[in-house]
Amino acid sequence: MNTHIDEKSSPRDRIASLADVPLSQLILAFILFLVAIKGIAYFLSAFFSATENGSSISYPLILIVLIQNLLILIIVRNVLLKKYGLNWQNLGLLPTSVNWCYRAILLTLPLVATVGIVNVAATQLINTEFVNPQLEMLAPQGFKWDAYIITMIATGIIAPFGEEVVFRGVILGWLDQKFGKYIAILISSLLFASTHGIPALIPALMVAGIAFAGIVYKSQSLWPAIILHSGFNMFMTTALYYALSQGANLPGTQ
Repeated sequence: MNTHIDEKSSPRDRIASLADVPLSQLILAFILFLVAIKGIAYFLSAFFSATENGSSISYPLILIVLIQNLLILIIVRNVLLKKYGLNWQNLGLLPTSVNWCYRAILLTLPLVATVGIVNVAATQLINTEFVNPQLEMLAPQGFKWDAYIITMIATGIIAPFGEEVVFRGVILGWLDQKFGKYIAILISSLLFASTHGIPALIPALMVAGIAFAGIVYKSQSLWPAIILHSGFNMFMTTALYYALSQGANLPGTQ
């Protein structure tokens, strides 16, 4: 992801890069990301708490996720890109081949299996009851077709795009140019996992973050990571709703 810039070139000839963004500005942007993410999560919880008599929060869910990701893109554009003469291509939103799209799709099931194994292992090592409030937010009233379709759109299409722009586009890209590939992958994946706010899931989500970062480096584009992230979320959402359709109780809920 590094773009070599000749140190002897004049400022007029120099190409803008993420390395131009100071750490203080990156931290400010990340704080704003967290405010957007956690603020939306708060409103989502409020919607969930307000539901009564079997009503669904699916429609508020997709609206909130859409607003959340629009806010994220606005923050990226105004706090980082516009201010430092960058564009979306600097974040890795570059054309990719059909082959890489196919590879991303094919990697979905192996990633789901790997993340599942790591999650089970981590839960056993922690030796504590696993609680994941996100599951109950996604499907509070059991299986419903409209809830399933809307949740698939929210978590499988909208959310992966915004998250990849932030964690693999901005954070991974900046760290790569400052500290190199391996530190960039480690720190960006840790931030990605931690931001979800579920400590028990951090090891598993770090594995997912490493996979998303890896395919960015291999393909030199953010799009395969977005596709892989979407496939991962869609599979997990489908598994959740299939279990609900079979009468299973939600795992990891309080």
